[in-house]
Amino acid sequence: MEKSLIALRDNQVVQGEILNRLELAVERNNEAIARNSDAIARNSDAFAKLADGFLLLQAAMKGLAETVDRFIKGLEANGDHGRR
Repeated sequence: MEKSLIALRDNQVVQGEILNRLELAVERNNEAIARNSDAIARNSDAFAKLADGFLLLQAAMKGLAETVDRFIKGLEANGDHGRR
């Protein structure tokens, strides 16, 4: 009977240690998930800003192309047809 009680106590100690380690692992995983969620949110914000910047750049390039086109047409209207 005494051996059974000792074995039971040892088993409870082991089970308690396993439960403690499991709780610590779950806590670390929750912290990692929170950090990853924050990083994902920051990346989403960065991608949105990048997309906005790309749209501005695209509009600026379109405006530049139109300006160059008007400039060339203006030169042609003045008799300059690219002959040099």
